[in-house]
Amino acid sequence: MANQTDYARRAETRSFRPRPERDDFAYASRLITERQLECLSWVQEGKSATDIGSILGLSGRTVEKHIIKVCGHLGVKTRVQAVVRARELGLIAASAP
Repeated sequence: MANQTDYARRAETRSFRPRPERDDFAYASRLITERQLECLSWVQEGKSATDIGSILGLSGRTVEKHIIKVCGHLGVKTRVQAVVRARELGLIAASAP
């Protein structure tokens, strides 16, 4: 029981820093690399990670990692949300229909 109490006491005193706002263009543009934006613009075109990897000379897994990073920087969960958010911030241009 002593271990559980000590652990609970330590967990209570832990404080977390709030995350910085992720809707700021300057903040997002500093964190997102050109390669990540390039992958995201291909996602916008409807390409899969494997297709993007073939186009850019990367593995599909590397492309997925780039997309996951972009999602994290933009504060979204899906590829589609990332594209929409990047368009809103002006990080990528809307594709022609």
